[in-house]
Amino acid sequence: MLIQQPPAPDANSVLDGLPTLRTRDPGEAQERVSELFCRHELRPLSARGSVKLNLRSTGEGFGVHLLDYGAAVRIEPDALQTFFMVQVPLSGRARLCSPNSTVDSTPALASVPPIDQDFSMVWEAGTPQLIITVPREVLGNAATALFGATLDAPLQLANSMKVATPAGKLFIRSVFEYHDLLNIPENAPTPYVRRLHEEVVLARWLLAMESNFTTALGQGHTAPEGPHPSALVADFQDLLLAHSGEDLSVGDLAEALGVSVRTLQAALAKELSSTPSHMLREARVRRAHQMLTAGNPRIDNVTDIAQRCGFGHLGRFAQAYRQQFGFSPSQSLRGPGPAKF
Repeated sequence: MLIQQPPAPDANSVLDGLPTLRTRDPGEAQERVSELFCRHELRPLSARGSVKLNLRSTGEGFGVHLLDYGAAVRIEPDALQTFFMVQVPLSGRARLCSPNSTVDSTPALASVPPIDQDFSMVWEAGTPQLIITVPREVLGNAATALFGATLDAPLQLANSMKVATPAGKLFIRSVFEYHDLLNIPENAPTPYVRRLHEEVVLARWLLAMESNFTTALGQGHTAPEGPHPSALVADFQDLLLAHSGEDLSVGDLAEALGVSVRTLQAALAKELSSTPSHMLREARVRRAHQMLTAGNPRIDNVTDIAQRCGFGHLGRFAQAYRQQFGFSPSQSLRGPGPAKF
């Protein structure tokens, strides 16, 4: 299981419960990888002109993949249009060149290819990569919900992610947990469980790197790196991301984490200067904001959405919503409003 391994697991353990596609033929490697990701030109850089492909994948769409060419190669893909991807070298180095930047990725620095732009990559020999792909629309919708804002431009990401930062480590941890969920096909999770894990991966991804959302909202990652959150605090945050819309109390969340409410309160006060009830309320307001902005004012109403997000008192909900976003819930239901943080 990857969750029990160090930050850069051995490539042999990635998706080891799934079939491996192997080939030494560059033409076949190019064809099969193109089928999974996108059309591209693959050029081996060794004198032999061959590769030693190892490819394992959970499939198209929202997925986890292991890709190792077993040789130095140059890759010139078509511009990505329908999905985002993060590429994390498990060893070795790879270079991504785009019109705006050059990223030399290592196990501590993942590369994120641009959307709607040409780019090229050179992978050194001995650079197996853990790749996470998410449909463009899915990650864009997650950004709108997470940051509580709607931008005129579609989601745009920086071309790299520092996976050794606290936020980067949390993202990698969520990927490992999602990987372990899918790695044993005979024990496939229910669609509901899979979706909950996917929501955590999406949120951790967006919180771990720069985007046009963080730039527009003044949330650039320029602050000094702080200590890594404890496992208890990280697990609590993951529970909020996955279950904030459910009728759960702070006591229920503490019980799910296997600690007392007092222990949870102490950990959050020490590490985040917050309380479980405050963080739960904020998470529920964000969930309500997501539902309101996606709702249809002809068939949806504020009261029902508030109740579905765990608010029994409409007045308190409206007050908390206005404090967090700067406008009323009914304004969100009728149309987008400006974000306030």
